[in-house]
Amino acid sequence: MATPERFLEWNARSRFTRNMTCVCALVVAWNVASIGCGMERPNIIIVLADDLGYGDIACYNAESKIATPNLDRLAAQGMRFLDAHSPCTVCTPTRYGLMTGQMAFRVPRGGTVFTGAGGPSLIATDRLTVPKMLKEKGYSTACIGKWHVGLTFYDNIGRPIHDGGLEAVKRIDFSRPIQGGPLNCGFDRFFGTACCPTTDWLYAYIDGDRIPSPPTQPLNRTLLPKHPYAEDNRPGLIAPDFDLEEVDLKFLEKSQQFIENHVKTTPDKPFFLLHSTQAVHLPSFPAGQFKGMTHAGPHGDFIFELDHIVGSLMKTLDELNIAEETLFVFTSDNGPEVTTVFHMRHDHHHDGARPWRGVKRDNWEGGHRVPLIVRWPGKVTPAQRRNKSVP
Repeated sequence: MATPERFLEWNARSRFTRNMTCVCALVVAWNVASIGCGMERPNIIIVLADDLGYGDIACYNAESKIATPNLDRLAAQGMRFLDAHSPCTVCTPTRYGLMTGQMAFRVPRGGTVFTGAGGPSLIATDRLTVPKMLKEKGYSTACIGKWHVGLTFYDNIGRPIHDGGLEAVKRIDFSRPIQGGPLNCGFDRFFGTACCPTTDWLYAYIDGDRIPSPPTQPLNRTLLPKHPYAEDNRPGLIAPDFDLEEVDLKFLEKSQQFIENHVKTTPDKPFFLLHSTQAVHLPSFPAGQFKGMTHAGPHGDFIFELDHIVGSLMKTLDELNIAEETLFVFTSDNGPEVTTVFHMRHDHHHDGARPWRGVKRDNWEGGHRVPLIVRWPGKVTPAQRRNKSVP
């Protein structure tokens, strides 16, 4: 039976694992191998950042203008992959690939990027997913954050709504359960949003298969920050409890609650947590406590907030004494956004795609070459790098 470290080394050399769907293979293979060896099954956390570039993290870019101490520490304690690639250069196909291990181009509508009430889910009801497989092996499973793989809302006479746009959101009957979301794809728990949290028409939190606090008012964009990284809001409906500057801290709170409750109530059972952030998708709306924390403007502050989120999850594991029992994976769904890279290069001399050519939506490597860091204390030798061809 291959040791954990030997599996990671094979993974790093395999041409198949240059695609981020390797994360699925990594999770599943670890679980199966651990059971076969008689080892304890690890808890698994995947933090999936949004539009974070290869050059946005200090340990990947010596010329970065943004401090990322927690991500640097994660890399120092684990393995940093230097040739990892997302399945696509936009988010929905990447998320489908991560959940299923299948490339999205094999699915009808697989290139769709959903907005608002868009759907139905790209994941077929009989499709095996990572959370489904892990549940079969005894895991508790949770998805916190952005979903964006499609789901189905219904109108007041029970007709499915599969449209983006404001008029579709206005037709939603919020008393009816939502179909095709995380609960139908293998997750026991879901708290998050249908699509991009601060961009896509429907500004409201989903808890399980309902929106407990439905949107009631049009988004008032005049109250939002004004800067070059704040232009992406669609004019949708917003719920009373939805603060566009606090979304990622809300997601962090819910993930920490899930971990703490799991350890308290079922300490002998492993868990799988997919923490899917809003950060650092435009608009760049860092929470108040992070504003001005860097010398790289609002987007730099937003990256700093993302780093804080990773550090907070690591701290939670330490405080609960389960860090050594937890496989921690960090990556991004694609490269940095076009307008972000343009303004960050011009305003702050920071290149989120460095050293690669291209950005989000490009076939150049900057669009799909992403950070990938894996930590499992005591199982993965610290401070490892894979693919020595990159400085």
